[in-house]
Amino acid sequence: MKLKIFLIISIIVLAGIFWMTWPDGKARVIFCDVGQGDGVLVMQNNFEMLIDTGPENMKMVQCLEKHLPFWDKTIEAVVLTHSDSDHSGGLKQIRSYYKINEQNAYSWSLHKGDALKYGSIVYEVLSPSEDWGNENDNSTVGVLKVKNLSFLLMADVTSNVEQKLVWRKELYKVDVLKVSHHGSAEATSQELLDAVNPAEAIISVGKNNRFGHPTKVVLDRLNQAGIKIWRTDEQGEREFDL
Repeated sequence: MKLKIFLIISIIVLAGIFWMTWPDGKARVIFCDVGQGDGVLVMQNNFEMLIDTGPENMKMVQCLEKHLPFWDKTIEAVVLTHSDSDHSGGLKQIRSYYKINEQNAYSWSLHKGDALKYGSIVYEVLSPSEDWGNENDNSTVGVLKVKNLSFLLMADVTSNVEQKLVWRKELYKVDVLKVSHHGSAEATSQELLDAVNPAEAIISVGKNNRFGHPTKVVLDRLNQAGIKIWRTDEQGEREFDL
């Protein structure tokens, strides 16, 4: 009798856990706190896409464990904007815990005009359209559109790329800007801000990092433009539920 009651209670508990973790149809965009690096999780139903994986410090794995149902161990797509370890170093650790489908999109195979789509999620590549001559400028710049919000993800490009995108009229207003290169002074030009006019800027950056990111000049520029600033080193991850 006791065993029967225990089994019934166990089934009820398990059913409750599955019900609470079952996809609700919402789309979510999470800028994970990965320290000094970039890592974005985009998800809807049973689809998950990563745009960068952070460094090899287990923080991206921790972000996945927090947001994915315990029974979902598959990542459908991974975009590495470039090969720097603070953007791609966490991939090996993620592979130890999750299966990544064959639909992997790496920086050297994505170029202007390419797009990844699932449901209400669309990731459109704006750059590179040519060889810019260095790793940072060759990193993948993309606009992520999820339902009624748009996110411009600038990877690590410098103002050289920003300004050419502006001059070519390839940029447009977005809701959220993921600031390039963790707030480096070499990026986030006034021309870019004028062109995209975001309401919020997210700076993915590590506490007390040795690079001095984010720089005062970038913070001042964002503040003067009236843009809300979210820093992962001070406020942790940023989640959008849509």
